[in-house]
Amino acid sequence: MSSETDRVTETRALRWRERAWLAVGLALLLVTVGGVIAYANAGRARPTGRCATLAERYGLTPCPPDPLPVEAVPVRNLDPAISAERARQIADAYLRSRALYYLAIAGNSDAFFHARVIHLPDVSPLMFDAEVRHIDDARSRHGRLVLQSRATLRGLRVVPLPEALRASLGTTVTPMADAVVVDVVGPEQQVIRVPGQPDQPVSTLAAGDSYQLLVGGILLTAPGLPDTFAELGEWECLDPDTEGACLS
Repeated sequence: MSSETDRVTETRALRWRERAWLAVGLALLLVTVGGVIAYANAGRARPTGRCATLAERYGLTPCPPDPLPVEAVPVRNLDPAISAERARQIADAYLRSRALYYLAIAGNSDAFFHARVIHLPDVSPLMFDAEVRHIDDARSRHGRLVLQSRATLRGLRVVPLPEALRASLGTTVTPMADAVVVDVVGPEQQVIRVPGQPDQPVSTLAAGDSYQLLVGGILLTAPGLPDTFAELGEWECLDPDTEGACLS
């Protein structure tokens, strides 16, 4: 009997240990699975605050730094009717718009080009139509629009915009009384890149090539962003119709 009792006792002990180890194993499994799920959820966490606004309204991801980094270029105020502070405000707004433009190109954000940030889509719907078409074309081919090289901005001038040019646009919104003159030099190239296919250049400024543009617009503050320069029209500085505004 004693031997039989011992065997029963050992069997019960063995079963108890098995159940104990099973419980420990299940507990560890739950902890591990819970950790993996928490990690995955953390990786998919939605942005909040400013970053959520930039992502949801403009498709700007990853979230750009605040303040937005802009190019350090010389700025000249050639309008004696405005203060240096006002000229700097206009120049800084333009530089932010330029920085945001390239962020949107890098992110293939057609949503940004449909937003009221660097232009007014309801007033000048064709202003960035080429960029939108390139992004849509690349996406339809399972590719991306890629910025291979970016032109250099050599300087900005804030100048009076002649009334004749302001009125010539015929838009429902008139550019403000001051414009910017931008001095740009290449190279710049944007290409549509599709896996397994040669890059297709869609926007190119050759190395050493340059241009100067007179750009009219207004300042505005879009949700989640500081002041930007919303472009309404531009003129080649070599065009005699600019009435010498670029050299004011």
